[in-house]
Amino acid sequence: MQPQVWTDTNWTLIISIVAGSAVLAYAGDVLGFKFGKQRISIFGLRPKYTSRLITAFTGMLISVVVLTILSIFSESVRVALFKMKTLQHETNQLTAQLHTTALNMETLRQDRDVLFNEKNDLDAMVSSLRGEAEDLRQDLDRMRLVSITVEVNSLLAQKVIPPGSTRGEVEELMAALKESARAEVEYKRLETRYTAPGDVVLIVDPDNEAEVIARVQDSPDRLYVRALAAENFATDVAVVARLESDVSFLLYDEGETVYRKLVRPEERDFNADRTLRIFLRELRNEAIRNGVRPDPATNNVGSLEGEDFSETVEALKSLDIPTIINAIALQDIYTEGPMRIKILLE
Repeated sequence: MQPQVWTDTNWTLIISIVAGSAVLAYAGDVLGFKFGKQRISIFGLRPKYTSRLITAFTGMLISVVVLTILSIFSESVRVALFKMKTLQHETNQLTAQLHTTALNMETLRQDRDVLFNEKNDLDAMVSSLRGEAEDLRQDLDRMRLVSITVEVNSLLAQKVIPPGSTRGEVEELMAALKESARAEVEYKRLETRYTAPGDVVLIVDPDNEAEVIARVQDSPDRLYVRALAAENFATDVAVVARLESDVSFLLYDEGETVYRKLVRPEERDFNADRTLRIFLRELRNEAIRNGVRPDPATNNVGSLEGEDFSETVEALKSLDIPTIINAIALQDIYTEGPMRIKILLE
């Protein structure tokens, strides 16, 4: 630090001031001595006092010169001489403002801490309420699942209307359709032990039924009529069914291969159960693309007997060569389904 101070010092200015002061002092002393020796009087003073007055004036001149030079070359000196009180006043004001700001910052810091604690409490409360809401939602879902015995769009029954059927024949088939639908609802409720046999009431909109009958009677085409649940129905509630009909086309002949796929049981990561489930899902998608109408509630087009599924899985597990899985139609399959198939491996 000291070498830096010595380097930054304006030695030229200092030496100039010292030298100038010495010269002025010397000149004042010489002038005073000369005036005293010659016994010159100024302002009627005695020569001795005149000499002293000249010496004092010289000192004053030295001070004025020094201050003038310093003021010219140093802004700090100018500020100290002419603006000191103003700076002191501003310093006092800034100190007071700084103190006030410090108090405000402390208050804000305390408020922040309070808000942070409140936020944590609210977050904990929100998390707790979300957990309670989720529990309530799950309980409500469970209650709904328990109480609902017939889901919306469930396929309750379907009947085929042969080509050229008269109105009387169609009405007989519609009566049989409604009885089958009622029996299906009864079966669903018996499974959950919510009702006694014979308690099920099935309602079909007369206008809907009349519209369907008018559409299918005396038609040259093979048609089908479906009874679907109009909405979700709970225990012991009358079930409202809606009817829909459309043309029924022959899509697969009995014995026809509906879908086939090559699998590789010899591969290390082969899983027979998963492979067969994927095959059945692809079979369903293929059948839907080809025109088979699925159950709107489950999107299923048919079913495979549990024994057939297990036997096929065991057969796949015993193989170690590339194998083709074939889905063979057990009967003619029409648009309305359902698909009845058997699985053959080759």
